[in-house]
Amino acid sequence: MERVTLNAPAMFADHHVLKVRETLYALPGVKDVYASSAWQTVLVSYDPDQTDAVTIEQALVGAGYAPDKATPVLAESGKQFKDPAWETLGVRVTETNQTDLQMSGEFRKY
Repeated sequence: MERVTLNAPAMFADHHVLKVRETLYALPGVKDVYASSAWQTVLVSYDPDQTDAVTIEQALVGAGYAPDKATPVLAESGKQFKDPAWETLGVRVTETNQTDLQMSGEFRKY
């Protein structure tokens, strides 16, 4: 049993994880697939007599999850949108209503 770890920057949500797992489990010799959309990483355990790391990577590329395919950035670098309302509204301040605090019970104090 061998393992290969691959980057999958286009895998950024759970439905992508399902697609990656489905694609890789369809390959002969793949025993276990750990795919994380949080880390955008795929860890595959496979039988080297039935498949190899290149075949696994090609399957990912074919499914649209190439290791060098990054998620597109939709905003231009350096330009950020700032809502003009913040200039007129100023700082938001909140205050605890003492009546609510008294009615909340003893459990809220601990």
